[in-house]
Amino acid sequence: MDKSIIDPLLFRTSEIKAPRRIVFGLNSLERLCDEANLLIDPTETLIITDDVISKMGIVDKAYKKLEDGGYKASVFNKVEPEPKLETIEAVIDFARSKGFELVIGIGGGSVMDTAKIVSASLTNLGDIRRYIGPYLIKRRGAPIICIPTTSGTGSEVTLYAIVTIGTTKKACVSPHIIPDTALVDPMLSMTMPPSLTAGSGMDALSHAVESLLSTESTPFTDALAYLAIKLIFKYLKRAYQDPKDIEARYYMAYASTIAGIPLCNAKVVVGHSISQTFAAIHKVPHGVSTGMTLPYIMKFYAPLSAAKLAQMSKEIGLNVDGLSDMEAATQAIEKTKELADEVGIPKSLKDVGVLKESLPSMARDSIRNWPRPNSPIELNENNVLEVFNWMWEEKL
Repeated sequence: MDKSIIDPLLFRTSEIKAPRRIVFGLNSLERLCDEANLLIDPTETLIITDDVISKMGIVDKAYKKLEDGGYKASVFNKVEPEPKLETIEAVIDFARSKGFELVIGIGGGSVMDTAKIVSASLTNLGDIRRYIGPYLIKRRGAPIICIPTTSGTGSEVTLYAIVTIGTTKKACVSPHIIPDTALVDPMLSMTMPPSLTAGSGMDALSHAVESLLSTESTPFTDALAYLAIKLIFKYLKRAYQDPKDIEARYYMAYASTIAGIPLCNAKVVVGHSISQTFAAIHKVPHGVSTGMTLPYIMKFYAPLSAAKLAQMSKEIGLNVDGLSDMEAATQAIEKTKELADEVGIPKSLKDVGVLKESLPSMARDSIRNWPRPNSPIELNENNVLEVFNWMWEEKL
């Protein structure tokens, strides 16, 4: 057999990492106690959330469901956006002192990421800093259920948890922190304001598109990514314009969770390296930063990934008959930028306070702190700086 003429995918072994259970549906929060029972008998339980969510009645409802089922629950509600290491350490100290055996995260990506690290800390003892990095956690944590209240991060189905240390974001990466159960109730996203709807939706879109561009993509992850892309282009603008549009909220919640599986398995590429870098320095919400970056990294990868981006154009309903792959890919790039503009994403790095003289150092930090061996283009300071310059000049 001549391997030179055969699809190289045939010679790869791939695996799919995902939660043991994904439960999805309107008002599915009602099933919380049933899902907990599948993991562990009634026990000491820690609910992790933030101050905003704790005031909306969602946590109270979850707390009552657990208490009615015999679980003795405590609540930690001080997780901040882009959680600092010090905050996570405080939750860990509390969790270890009380001996919790079940962890439930109710909130956006910051809350769920915190819950995942706290779960791991209950079986992996010692300083949590030892576990911040790739594949450093040695054993499965306490049982964990993640319940998203936003539609974007996909944290409920992934092996990632992001921590802010100083002005730098770091990733805890381990299959041991994938939640046991993702309980996705689209009703919980109904209170998201338009700005959060926009950022979280563009984050989900970046997960789907970047996973397509990854060298670790597979037909399985591509199929899910294209489905998520199709749903986001159809429903994000609707959810942004009318927060009470239940159909739009339903399908955006679906798209977010669906896109999280390619994120977890195929991984993202340089878009997240760039966005994580400037967002941490300039206090830009994660979803906003990824939405800003996405069209430009699509342009960056288009010469090698035109066929996939051309297929994206077809999935979102563009008429690309008679066009070359590159021409069709260009339409996908332009439509992505148009969608970002329509939902209020800042147009350029200048708009969020980035100085042009800081671009070279940020390009260097992007590669140093967030290497992407799965990038189809080998990354270096010069080509990443070129993307930063495009973003600063709004040169698409």
